[in-house]
Amino acid sequence: MFAGGSVAVEQPLFWSDQLAYAVTRKFPEKDTYVVASGITPSGHVHIGNFREIITTDFVYKSLKNYGEEAKFIYSWDDYDRFRKVPEEEPDSYEQHIGLPASEVPDSEGCHESYAAHFEAELEESLEDMHLDVEFIRQSEMFQKGKYSSLIRDAMNSRDTVKDILDQYRSEDLEDDWQPLRVYCRECGKDFTDVKEYNGEFTVTYFCKECGEEFGIDFREDDSVKPPWRVDWPMRWVYEDVSFEPGGKDHSAAGSSRDTGEEIIREVWGEEPPVYQMYDFVRLKGSDKKISSSSGEDVMTLEDMKEVYSPEMIRFLFSQSKPRSVIELAFGEEAIQVFDRFDRIESHYFNPEDMENEKKSRHQERVYELAMVETPEQEPVRVPFKHASFVAQTVPEKEWRTRGIESLQRTGHVPEDISEQNVERTMERMRRAKNWAREYAPEKYVYRINTDAEGTEQLEENQVEALELLLQALEDSPDEEKIDERMWDVRDESELETGEFFETCYTALLGKDSGPRLSTLIASLGTSKTQSILSEVIEKAET
Repeated sequence: MFAGGSVAVEQPLFWSDQLAYAVTRKFPEKDTYVVASGITPSGHVHIGNFREIITTDFVYKSLKNYGEEAKFIYSWDDYDRFRKVPEEEPDSYEQHIGLPASEVPDSEGCHESYAAHFEAELEESLEDMHLDVEFIRQSEMFQKGKYSSLIRDAMNSRDTVKDILDQYRSEDLEDDWQPLRVYCRECGKDFTDVKEYNGEFTVTYFCKECGEEFGIDFREDDSVKPPWRVDWPMRWVYEDVSFEPGGKDHSAAGSSRDTGEEIIREVWGEEPPVYQMYDFVRLKGSDKKISSSSGEDVMTLEDMKEVYSPEMIRFLFSQSKPRSVIELAFGEEAIQVFDRFDRIESHYFNPEDMENEKKSRHQERVYELAMVETPEQEPVRVPFKHASFVAQTVPEKEWRTRGIESLQRTGHVPEDISEQNVERTMERMRRAKNWAREYAPEKYVYRINTDAEGTEQLEENQVEALELLLQALEDSPDEEKIDERMWDVRDESELETGEFFETCYTALLGKDSGPRLSTLIASLGTSKTQSILSEVIEKAET
């Protein structure tokens, strides 16, 4: 356990363990540590937003790993106002500006509201991400009056709150400013001004849309909400939050984080949670952060899963400290990402291969937080590049038979491969095929040349070389000696080494390059290779 438990430990090395340690040191008397995250569901929750979720989850799991009681809550700030019409929504949505996001209709008609549409989208995406999270819809919390007493505290500390906020503004807030927004009980919008407050729970407000004054008791009327800079620290108090991260926009000097820390201390006499700033997420090769508001490089969690498994996505975030920029690789660099994961997994199950104990422990934590449930035995992992090759060159319906047999021939999987490892291999092949189809450079895109495409112009000496190769495979179909026979055929042919291999690749793949030729033939099998060569030779000779 950490210092908050029965046994103190030295400060750990891994970043989420360090943050969990800091939490227990700051709040040693707490029985349960609440870690929190949240967002306004005003559009697709992209992978940049996911960084906040996964950062919080890593700290939650570090607390649990050290025997602490912990709870992970995620707030849907769906009681925030609908501020502007997104590009993908119709212009008619201008009429909903000023309503709570939870009251704006879903333009696709599949959910009860605009907010609920995006809430459901993310919650479904998170189902296989190994999270233990409790979702809170703030519209329900406000409408049930859960924060009434805390709102009263903020209203009665109005001068204190205003002084705090004015410190960081170029112009002071107006003298009649109040730390409260009201959604009009008649029109539902927040184009309102608070006019009077009785010191308890009653306010009078003027609605600019309706042109009238109304009075409400906000214990009973579900239509009030503090502005964000007050709302955030208020909920730290209500939810007893011990840790919450935030992006750069909340972390600059004078930001909502700074004012929130002062407000929670001055208004409620409580300490703010431990905080961690996290940096942007970018697509490799782009200098722009992923942002749904700008429409630039938007990528959701489901988009990521087309190429990366949940464990691989967790790995991409666990290996990077929150303050470092994460660049998501979808081009050729994706191969390196998978290879790095495979190496770290191998080191986890074979620690004797690592000489540096500190590095070994770091990689161990990276892997544990990526996997969550670590396998009892080292999984079989087919290198991503080769998985992509097999996935493209073997029909998907034959992956479990011909595909696995091909991988056994090339030594990528054992002869006695378990069903669980077969499933792991199928899963990697599916994502590797998606990668090849959507993101891979041309040199990694393969198609078996079953129709002898592009071979009509082969020269006589090239056709003769293919005939020699065909004969060699017919005379000695033993796949264990393919590499040796390749060079014998090359020596016997009239072609230079480069031209020989280009000719073979043209015949088998319809392009002048490919994976190691012996691996290609072993993957296809000698029988399939012979069939393709025969077709090419026949077409060339006619």
